[in-house]
Amino acid sequence: MSFDVKTAWPWAVFFSLVLLANVVQRRRKYARLPPGPTALPIVGNLLDFPRKHLGREFAQMARKYGDVVYLNVLGQDTVVLGSLKAARDLLEKRSANYSNRPTSVMVQLYVGYEWLFVLMDYGARWRQHRRAVRPTMAPDYHAFYMDAARNLLRLVLQDPQELGSHIRFTFAKIAMGTIYGIEIREPNDKYYRMIERMGDVGEEIIVPGRFPVEAFPALRYLPSWFPGGGFKRWAADAKRDISRAVDGLFETAKSGMTTDSDSSRRPMIRQILGDSASQGDEELQKICKEVAATMYVAGADTASSNATMGAFFLAMAMYPEVQKKAQQQLDAVVGTERLPDFSDRPSLPYIAAIVKELLRWHPATPMSAPHRILADDEYKGYLIPAGTSVFVNIWDIMRDPEVYSQPEDFVPECFLDSAGKLAIHGRDPADVVFGLGRRICPGRHFADAVLFILCASVLSAFEIGPPIGEDGAPTPFTREASDHCMVSHPKVHKYTMKPRSAHIERLVEMAR
Repeated sequence: MSFDVKTAWPWAVFFSLVLLANVVQRRRKYARLPPGPTALPIVGNLLDFPRKHLGREFAQMARKYGDVVYLNVLGQDTVVLGSLKAARDLLEKRSANYSNRPTSVMVQLYVGYEWLFVLMDYGARWRQHRRAVRPTMAPDYHAFYMDAARNLLRLVLQDPQELGSHIRFTFAKIAMGTIYGIEIREPNDKYYRMIERMGDVGEEIIVPGRFPVEAFPALRYLPSWFPGGGFKRWAADAKRDISRAVDGLFETAKSGMTTDSDSSRRPMIRQILGDSASQGDEELQKICKEVAATMYVAGADTASSNATMGAFFLAMAMYPEVQKKAQQQLDAVVGTERLPDFSDRPSLPYIAAIVKELLRWHPATPMSAPHRILADDEYKGYLIPAGTSVFVNIWDIMRDPEVYSQPEDFVPECFLDSAGKLAIHGRDPADVVFGLGRRICPGRHFADAVLFILCASVLSAFEIGPPIGEDGAPTPFTREASDHCMVSHPKVHKYTMKPRSAHIERLVEMAR
């Protein structure tokens, strides 16, 4: 076959023009991306993605580039939203396009965490799981929450210096009882260790750039023993441990199920399954097993729940005037001859305001879980490409001085009106810290109830003070946080925990 230059050159020009048009179109497209730090070849902005305090460092980027910041992390388009307006404009008003989660090789192929609600794509399966956890169920578990609160007081009375361990154990106990109906008695319990493992794995795999296989799928073909293939060994161990925990907890709980009609003592799996356990409804049992494990991870891990309660003790020690106001209201409403319960809640607005301020002052997850955009979108003249991972800087939003006049201080009064009644007025931190749009956390009502009864119970029983040195004088301490991946853990100091009356121990024992 001969080559005819006269007939070939028009085709060469045509294909050259097509190629040039594609290059120009691509450059125009990416020239419209939101502003952000300059990317490096291959790794993009991987080195710009914070590893410590995500909220604070992304806030600094927002001061430089604006409230919509673009990064490319190992080829993954990433956008960080630094204002509540931007977050609501996209995640709420355009929720149909922003409700998915980023596709994850580690989650779906290796770790087997695809059942975890927070990582699940929006769709029919997600909606099934969502319907299984109804906000109206939260009051059904008040008895469990109160038992755990009394037990926390008991632990603090016995050994106030192990406060951090007591907090972690309390949340594990609450989750195990309310979800599975299993009682754990000590921090060394095997179920307690399970939840720490599950939480650690979830926290690792959600961080962009943590595993290069997400950006370079060819790494899947590396043997686990080969350099760069170590993620396979890590994932195999994680998958084995998680599978054992999820299956083992569900089967143990099912074997102990009773027909007790007292809803205050029925665990969540009993509420979801109803009589299906005896009828062999395999699909419902699968959903129940996955929902229970999700709620267990969310409610008991050593991340967000414990971080918020750790922030409570820190705030009370740092702001004694807040503690005093709360205790004055408790004494007026509850008195000193009993411990608070949920019937007191409407008369304790200052405690409710403390819970709101905890969520604002120390958001346990400074950055939201990532959303994935389904189709190209335009916002403020910028292009947000399909497939982009979108994060919300919760930490920065909760420190907006135009909304919260003293953002660095702990001021529950910002959620109260002049008459001392709770007044949110569209500034409720729970509307942000538990997610936005269709991905808002279904367990937020459970968390709110737990935090209320724990804070009220502790303040009713103890005066929380700063650490005391060997010389008997208060030891100066500062607000510190040990930030790991996506969760901010406040340092739990050796606070003084003085019983407020001589008969607190008797009240605690009577509450058994």
